Amino acid sequence: MITIKANLKLYTGERVRKTPFTNGYRPLFNFVNKMKTSGQVFLLDRNAFLPGDEGVVEIGFLSKEYLGKDFGKGKKFTFDEGAEILGDGEVLEILREEQ
Repeated sequence: MITIKANLKLYTGERVRKTPFTNGYRPLFNFVNKMKTSGQVFLLDRNAFLPGDEGVVEIGFLSKEYLGKDFGKGKKFTFDEGAEILGDGEVLEILREEQ
């Protein structure tokens, strides 16, 4: 299990998510080109993350396999629910890394 603290931004616009997400949200994350992995978002300072919001969250991943060889503080990523990218983020800190 890998847990990170990250700054996340949820885009606004016509072809992106129009509703907020709540604690436990599970989008697909893209740290490496064309390799997606599932992660679970834990909200720290709010009950809902609205389109256009930016803030610090924790994200849990089951494995480090698809996070890239250069995974670490400062690593940028995107997240989606399919073909459309819904937002982006940057790793601020690795909180837990267990194999």
